[in-house]
Amino acid sequence: MPKPSPRIFSALIYFEACGRLLSFSAAARELHLTTGAVSQQIRKLEQQLALQLFIRHGQGVELTPAGNELLAVMQQSVAAINTVLARLQASPTSDVIRLKSTPSLVFKWLIPKLQQFKNEFGQLKIETYADAALLDLTRDDFDLAIDYSKGDYQHVTATLLMSEQLLPVASPEYIAGLDLANKKVWDQISLLHDAMPWAGAARDAEWRYWLDQSGLNSVASEQGHYFNRSDMAIAAAEAGLGVALARRSLVTTELTSGRLVSPWPMVDSCCNYYLLLPKRQVSNQQAKTVQTWLLNQV
Repeated sequence: MPKPSPRIFSALIYFEACGRLLSFSAAARELHLTTGAVSQQIRKLEQQLALQLFIRHGQGVELTPAGNELLAVMQQSVAAINTVLARLQASPTSDVIRLKSTPSLVFKWLIPKLQQFKNEFGQLKIETYADAALLDLTRDDFDLAIDYSKGDYQHVTATLLMSEQLLPVASPEYIAGLDLANKKVWDQISLLHDAMPWAGAARDAEWRYWLDQSGLNSVASEQGHYFNRSDMAIAAAEAGLGVALARRSLVTTELTSGRLVSPWPMVDSCCNYYLLLPKRQVSNQQAKTVQTWLLNQV
C-alpha cells in the first residue's frame, strides 16, 4: 500500500461525506461541489489506496467492507476533532494565568496580595514565576508580566501599573550618630546597590540618578556593595551593612515597622512598573481580569 500523502488526507473529506450519506450527489451538495467533481475525487482516492471503497449501481452507492472499516475510523477521528474544537472554542483561555516578574516585586509586593485574589476569583489561579533580575521577554512563556523599566516595548502591550519613587533606607542603628545634615556624611556611608535595576543600566545607575536628582552630584556613586536584586540590597540595609536605594513599593512593611528608616528625600524614579500583555493574549479575558485586578491593587 502506498505511503499516505497530503492529497489522500484531503480526499478523505470527500470520502467521509459520501460514506455517511451513501450518495455522491448528496455529498456534492453538502460540500458545495458538483457530483462529477466528488466522483472524480473518490476514484482518485481508490486508485491511490489501491482499494475499492464503494460499489456503484443504478440506485446509488454502497460501501465495501474496506470502505465500512475506513469510514468507521474517519467518523471516530471527526468526532474527536469536533470535541476538541468545541472545548477550545468554549474555553479559549485557561483558568491558570502565568504571571512573570522580577523576584523583588514578587516577594515584596505581589505575594502578600495573592490570598485576596484567591478569595475574590475562586477557580481562576495565578501561577507566579520570579524570573531573573531582568525579565527575558523574548520567550513566549507568560500570559502577563510586570517589569520595571522606562516603558519602551515593541512586542507586547504595556500598561502603567504604578509610578515608582526612590528613597535611601537604612537601619536606625546604622545612621545613629551620623550628621545627616552635613553633605560630607556621604563620605562615611556605604552604598548598597541593585546592580541590575533595569535593562541596559550601569551598575550604579540607580544611585547615580538619585544623587544627581538630590543635588549631590559630587558624591561618588561607584563605592559600596553590589547585589543583583533590590530585595537583597534592602535586606543588607536592614542588617546594618549600609544604605540601600529602595523603591517605595518594596519597603512599605519595613518602614511601617521601623526596621528601616528614610531621613532623606524621595524622588520620582526614571523607571516605573508596567503590566505587559503579549499581543497573542489581547483577547484572553482571564488575563485581562488579572490585569484589571492588579491595577486596582495600586
